[in-house]
Amino acid sequence: MKRFEYKTVEIKPKGTWTSKFDIVEIDKILNDMGSQGWELISMEDKNYGYGNTEFFFYTFKREM
Repeated sequence: MKRFEYKTVEIKPKGTWTSKFDIVEIDKILNDMGSQGWELISMEDKNYGYGNTEFFFYTFKREM
């Protein structure tokens, strides 16, 4: 039977009043996780009702 482990990474925007995400930095994080054998399986944004995304959760899995 296959066994998996999971890891969730939180990525927050830069800036105080506006959400600014650095696409280059996000790609670096995703590529680093991929090079370690992690596969992205889910991405969820969190918004607390102010209209701006507060942060993203990226969930990965890899076979043990």
